[in-house]
Amino acid sequence: TLTGHRDAVWSVAFSPDGQTIASGSRDKEVRLWRASDGSHLRTLTGHQGGVRSVAFSPDGQTIASGSGDKEVRLWRASDGSHLRTLTGH
Repeated sequence: TLTGHRDAVWSVAFSPDGQTIASGSRDKEVRLWRASDGSHLRTLTGHQGGVRSVAFSPDGQTIASGSGDKEVRLWRASDGSHLRTLTGH
């Protein structure tokens, strides 16, 4: 069991190598977890609406998150840094 989100979890994705899990929640956060033991790695913040989808790029280096704030945010998987925000939806 992975605990830490403050509201409903709407999306979950495994990294291509199976080592990391990303979860997106109504609490407006993306959380990254170590798949082997469930430990929390980091929290990605910045969305103004609940995160409805999360996905890893095929190479596992980037995470995309889609939110009710009508934005897609791209994050560097290795350190959680925000790379870019895609708007216009």
